Amino acid sequence: MPVNVSYIPSEDRLDLSFRGNFDVSVSQSVCDICKQIPSGLRSCIIDLSEIERLFDSGVALLQMLYRRLVGLGTTVVILSDRPEIHNRFPSIARAPAYPRPKRASVATDFS
Repeated sequence: MPVNVSYIPSEDRLDLSFRGNFDVSVSQSVCDICKQIPSGLRSCIIDLSEIERLFDSGVALLQMLYRRLVGLGTTVVILSDRPEIHNRFPSIARAPAYPRPKRASVATDFS
């Protein structure tokens, strides 16, 4: 799962954008991010609007990342249109300004 990490020093802000499946395969990336978060970071935007599937292991990693950021006094915003994210993080989850278009179901008839 690709993750894009951007740090904006003038705003003291970290932007994290995930794509693909959010599962245990991203654990090393999330652990590396947790280790490298600068103390005094003011804000972090976690963009999950491009993830395909969210697994329980991904939720656990997201909770770990969130606790690390909050422990440093960082304001966290999660961008996601997924109800399970909004249910677990109701005070910080926001719908993206431009949600991902829904995929059309394709019915295939092989008869």
